[in-house]
Amino acid sequence: MQDKDTLGQSGRVILVTGATGYIGSELVERLSSLCDAGLHLRVLARRGSDVSVLDGNSVEFVYGDLLDSLSLYDACSGVDTVFHCAGLIAYSRNYRQRLYATNVTGTGNLVNACLAEGVTRLVHTSSVAAAGVGDDGEPADETTPFREWQHRIAYMESKHLAEMEGRRGIAEGLDVVFVNPGVVIGTPSNPAGRLNSSSRAIRDIYRGTIPVYPSGGISLVDIGDVADAHLAAWRHGRSGQRYLVTAGNYSFRQLFAMIAAMPGSAAGKAYQAASVVESVVGVAGELFALLTGSRPYLSVESMRLARTLLYYSNRLSVEELGMQYRPVEETLRSIVSQAAV
Repeated sequence: MQDKDTLGQSGRVILVTGATGYIGSELVERLSSLCDAGLHLRVLARRGSDVSVLDGNSVEFVYGDLLDSLSLYDACSGVDTVFHCAGLIAYSRNYRQRLYATNVTGTGNLVNACLAEGVTRLVHTSSVAAAGVGDDGEPADETTPFREWQHRIAYMESKHLAEMEGRRGIAEGLDVVFVNPGVVIGTPSNPAGRLNSSSRAIRDIYRGTIPVYPSGGISLVDIGDVADAHLAAWRHGRSGQRYLVTAGNYSFRQLFAMIAAMPGSAAGKAYQAASVVESVVGVAGELFALLTGSRPYLSVESMRLARTLLYYSNRLSVEELGMQYRPVEETLRSIVSQAAV
């Protein structure tokens, strides 16, 4: 295992995959502050991709793809630590093959490159979707078993199998730690950063354009805390351990009420959607995506999950990583403060 006392020392080379994404770009912001101490920051990007979100950060670009094994060997050459933030998020059976290719095969390729190039530690951005789900809203922890029905949700299955690739790497001698965020929301610290779909949905609720809510619940966490959790896992995490990263659990009813109570909110009284409505919305979302060629925001799988209480415990991340989470209400305020923009 890596000597935690040497983490972040001068001369070390850090590689970030998925650096232009929502989580990856926020992590690069944090890591860039360490470059003044001699840390060298390298990011993996696809050729032709928009890297403007990384403007102002001191980084070395290497070009490649998770499905191009040779490019990963080059990217990992001389690297001490890899933060693997790249991944595909989609809740649709139509994306099953692409989810498997990116999240599972891609992670396996990166693990192979880390092993071959002598990378000391891999910090894998996973998801609570890779963990089990508790009974009747009971918060799941890192040891809760993955349920049979979760295998039928393409995204959950892909993230679960991606962790298996990491554990295969551990069996072959690689030091791997897993960071499993809940639903990530919040305003990026980089002004060039963009809100993710969950944060945009919160703004829409605040503006009163979403009058109905699903019957389930979610686990929320601020984007800044997710970046900090990656650094804490790098420094203090145990190899082979996953850490659920979440600030709090809320039913959609509670979430809508919190947003409606905020000053300036245009949200009126919201109503819980009937199950048949949720099903119809999911099918309609899939059909719209099929016709337009876009990735479905609403789908059969996403609406099924929206009827489930997906709650998780952050106890281990607090105890072992020293995490102190930003209150969800504060994150919501930061999102809606610019809702008129």
